[in-house]
Formats: sequence, C-alpha cells, structure tokens
Amino acid sequence: MNRRTYVEFVSAAVLVVIGIITLVLPILNIINVKLVLSVIMALYGITHIIKNFSILNSKDYSGFSTALACAVILVLLLILDINNSPWNLALLLFIWVILLSLIKLKESDYYHDRKNKLWKLNIINLVLFIITGILTAINLYYTSDVQILVIGFFFLINGILDFMDPLVAYIIEKK
Repeated sequence: MNRRTYVEFVSAAVLVVIGIITLVLPILNIINVKLVLSVIMALYGITHIIKNFSILNSKDYSGFSTALACAVILVLLLILDINNSPWNLALLLFIWVILLSLIKLKESDYYHDRKNKLWKLNIINLVLFIITGILTAINLYYTSDVQILVIGFFFLINGILDFMDPLVAYIIEKK
C-alpha cells in the first residue's frame, strides 16, 4: 500500500470515528448543537490539514481547501445563533456541503485529467455526498438531541464515503 492510500485510509477512519462519537453524544446528555458542530468542524479541518501535510508532495491541495471550508463554517458558527434557529443550522450545513462539493469536484477533475478511472467513483461519491447533505439539512428541524444524531449520521456516512476512494485504489494497486 502506497503512502497516499494509507494516509487516506487513516483520515477516513478518523472521520468515521468522529461520526460514531457524535452519535453517542446525546446518550451522554451532550446536546449543545453549536459546541458539537464547532468541535466536529475543527476536528474535520485538522484531520484534513494533517492529511495534506502527510502527502504534500502529491500536489493535491484539497486538504487545505477542506480545512479552509471548515474555518469558514467555524467563523459563521460564531456569528449565527444555531441553538434557537434550525434554519441557520441547516443553512450552515448546506453552505459546507456546497463548499466541499466544489472541492470534491475539483479532485474528480484532477483524476480525470490524469486519465485515472477513479474519477467515476469520485463523481458517484460526490453525488451521494450532496444527496446526504441535502437530506441532512432538510431534517434539522427537531430537538437538539435529534439534530446531533442527524449530524452524527451525516458525518458517519461522509466518513464511509471517504473510505471508498482509498479502498478501490488499494484493490486496483493489488491487481
């Protein structure tokens, strides 16, 4: 397994763990949505910065772009009141999904330009990511504990989708 595939596996595993921990938070009676989303965005951004520094010589700067998108959402979290307005929470999540969709589309274009067949998988993952993001943003009009569960499922699914690219790359590499 090459270094890039290994780093992508580890970062996807971290994202899945973040999603699982988020699903457990309502059981632990942690229901402050603003705090939970802030921590998730910070961890998500830090994970992608570390990922990008680990594979810096590959000239793929999607990790920095993802961290920047998380920073934008963190700033907006400071400005907007999302604890009392599910509309603001849905808007923030939707903005984040749009920013990450553009980043994932650029990454797919990178693969397509290099005649790598993984661009098709990236497009499928992109479509699934957009669908899950829209469905998540639509279903944030409940109590705080349900909002955290919905966000946890979204980040769990996002982590699983991030597993697909290195998994397929590893399988192709083994052949």
